[in-house]
Amino acid sequence: MRELKVTVSKVKGRCGARLEKGDHFFIRGKGKLELPAGQEMCIYALQSVLPFLILRQRDQSQMEDAWIPETVEVCCPDPLGVVFQITEVS
Repeated sequence: MRELKVTVSKVKGRCGARLEKGDHFFIRGKGKLELPAGQEMCIYALQSVLPFLILRQRDQSQMEDAWIPETVEVCCPDPLGVVFQITEVS
């Protein structure tokens, strides 16, 4: 399973949860969410990112038409909210 880092890459207009550019969290091991000490995450934004994280953790090289591995930015449901960047952690 791949380990992932999810970072707020931009705030388009506002964020009710007060997330800021650079805030981040990790997906480790078998689906464990790890937040840096003292940091919070918006559950509404998290719900939009989760489907991508679940699939990005797994090897999709054998899947036909696998577009999820190519997706590196995901938006929260608020059109003026945050954009997350998903990267693999080595």
